[in-house]
This record gives sequence, structure tokens and C-alpha cells, in this order.
Amino acid sequence: MKDKEKIVKDSGEMFNKYMHLISSSELEQTYRLKSDTGEGIMRRYNVSRGIYYIYSEIEKYYPLYQEQRQLVRHIEIMYMVEGHADFEMEGKRWASANTGDVCIFSSNVATKNCIVGPKGMRCISIVVCIDDAAEELNRLLGTDAFDKDKIYEGVLSADNCICFAATDMLKVIFNQLMQLPDTYGDHYRKLLTYQTIIATMDVKGRKATDQQYFSKDTENKVHEARKILGTDISINISIEELSARVKLNRTTLQKVFKQMYGMTIFEYRTQIRIQEAKNLILEGNHTITEIAGFVGYCNASKFSASFKKITGVSPSEFGRY
Repeated sequence: MKDKEKIVKDSGEMFNKYMHLISSSELEQTYRLKSDTGEGIMRRYNVSRGIYYIYSEIEKYYPLYQEQRQLVRHIEIMYMVEGHADFEMEGKRWASANTGDVCIFSSNVATKNCIVGPKGMRCISIVVCIDDAAEELNRLLGTDAFDKDKIYEGVLSADNCICFAATDMLKVIFNQLMQLPDTYGDHYRKLLTYQTIIATMDVKGRKATDQQYFSKDTENKVHEARKILGTDISINISIEELSARVKLNRTTLQKVFKQMYGMTIFEYRTQIRIQEAKNLILEGNHTITEIAGFVGYCNASKFSASFKKITGVSPSEFGRY
């Protein structure tokens, strides 16, 4: 119990020590970062004991590296609403987040540096004290299924933060968090926060023996490869062509891409193609065959098979929803 109280106490003290409190109520506090911490604002909501929801708009940020090491048994789920940031972790490891990405940080590995993109970043963070979260979810749902020694086990055992493109379900949850209704908005935020916690519990991290160090230059080249894949999704660029364009060995490109984004290059390209196809289907201005061509499939049959594998329904069925 003393450890839990220390986490909550230290968390509040960190906000007050490194940020200017602008306004405060029973449920939320708004802070402006002090100059030696960065530039931007953070709005923190107390969801329940040991669980916080934080909305941030940041132009510059200098992580509280030594202070983080005082906090134990917590994780932070961060969703990049808009922008880009590179994070330097302990052990000379880097992680990168762009719009639509999720990063999960653990208290076992502190963030030493954060390089925010030129246009800043807007993000949602959910800070979870593990013991409190297990107890709260068991109480709320009338179960004992959430074991404090097992939830987020993969994240806590990883030696880096874990980054991946948000799934459709997580995108829906985070978008709803950005558009809360006026009536019962605080209650809705609480339910969505719990949903996020449960939805990310099965994320797997890599052990130290599996985690490979890669340089900032390599990370930049992989990031460029990801941008190329999303620029024109109708073009079927091969792995060989992609590696040549970013001047990175094919094997390294594939390995580091999977490590940075949690999926293979093929899986990522398929995901963004299907997402664009969904948008085009909902617009209702094109045939299935036309849409298949727009998103890079040689025929409607292959497109439909891929679409159903990802979504569980055919393109025509999706259009009727």
C-alpha cells in the first residue's frame, strides 16, 4: 500500500515541480510546461486510483529521466493524435511514433530524450499503476481475471518501449476520447480509458536477448520507407526497390521495420490499403473493381479476399453497413 501511495504522491509532485498549474478542479488539472521541461500544455484527469488520462499539446519536451526511475510498476499508453516524436530509451535504443501510432512505455525503461517533430505533437496518454489497475478492473467487472503479476507482463519485461500502428478498435476508442459528449462526458472518458487498458494488455514485448540495437540513421531510413509505402498505395513497390530507395540492406529494412512498427512491411501495406478502401467504399462513388485498382490490387477478386481477411466481411457487405 505504501508503494501505491508513493506512486500517486510522486506523480502529483512531478507535475507540480516541473509544470505550472493553470487551473484545477476535482477531476482535472491543466498544466503548462516550465521552460526547462519543454513547451506545451498537459491536461490531466484522475480516472480512478492510480489511473490517469492525459491530453498533451507539446512543441518541445525534455523527459524527467532521473525522476522516472523513482516510480515503480506503471506503464504509459500513448496515442499520437497528430505529429511525430523520436524517443531515446536506456541502452541506446530508439523508438519512433507518428500520427496514428501507439507507444507503450514501462517504468522499467526510462526515456532519456524526446525529439518532437517540427510541427509539434498532440497525444493522449493513459498512465496505469499496475496493482491499482488490476484491483480496479476486478472490482468494476466483478471478476478476479486480472492478475497484477500477469497484466502487461510482456511490456514490463521488454527493454524498450513498444510501438505499433493503432488497430481499428484502438483508433475508434481514441477518437471517441477526443469527442466526448457534454452529458456524462467524464463517465464516458472513464469507460473508454478502461477499454484502452484491457485492449492493450496482450501486447507482447521482446526480451533483451531478442531486442537488437539500431542506429538513428537506420531508424530514419526505415521511417522514410514507411512514408514511401503510404505515399501512393496503388504502386506495388517491391522490397528490393524499397530498400534501394532508402539505401538500406533488404534484411535490415525488414527486420527493423518489424521491430519499430510491430508488423511486416507487407502487413503494414495491406493495412493502409484496406483502410483507404474502407474510406472509398463509404464515399459510394466507385465500384469495387475501381477501388481495387486505386489501392493497388490487380483484380477485384484478390482485393475482396484480402479485404475479408482483414475486416471479416466482403467489400460489398461492408458498404451495406
